[in-house]
Amino acid sequence: MGAKEHQHGRRRGVLDLEAQFAFFRSQHRHPVNAAAHALLTGPILFTNLLILHFLPLPLPSQLDDPALALALAYAAAYLAVDRRAGALAGLLFLAAWAASRALAERLGFVRSWKLVLATQLFCWTWQFLGHGLFEKKGPTVSDLPEVFLMEPFLIFLQNVDRKIEADLKERRELEQRKAT
Repeated sequence: MGAKEHQHGRRRGVLDLEAQFAFFRSQHRHPVNAAAHALLTGPILFTNLLILHFLPLPLPSQLDDPALALALAYAAAYLAVDRRAGALAGLLFLAAWAASRALAERLGFVRSWKLVLATQLFCWTWQFLGHGLFEKKGPTVSDLPEVFLMEPFLIFLQNVDRKIEADLKERRELEQRKAT
């Protein structure tokens, strides 16, 4: 079965949340790899936004900020996948854009570039080590565009799922104590 196919032999669509989440979970089963991705995907995205504030890209004059263009693209994709969770994730992206813009203004290009370089090297190294050492596999090159787009959203949803599970467990334990 190819990497872009799921259980029934169909290709997984970029915006097929169920298939994307199943693929994501299959690639992040080991706790060290899962933790590395949960902790390090955010800094990778934030520093991507940070450095984009300094790159002059040919964009329409209404949208002359490449970092904002990236944040809006992610927000739009996440809204297309799921309205509620996508709206929240989109707002988080826009908050990250605003914070990265403020940091870019404060640090300037040279210090921003040093921060971006150090962060990207550290985070990507651990993500590759997580896949190589702990999972013994990783996404294929053909999966990377989908991974870059969807992984932050899937990590966000996974964290929400863990919070819900913890709340449900706590509620069940409380009910069991009341019953005894």
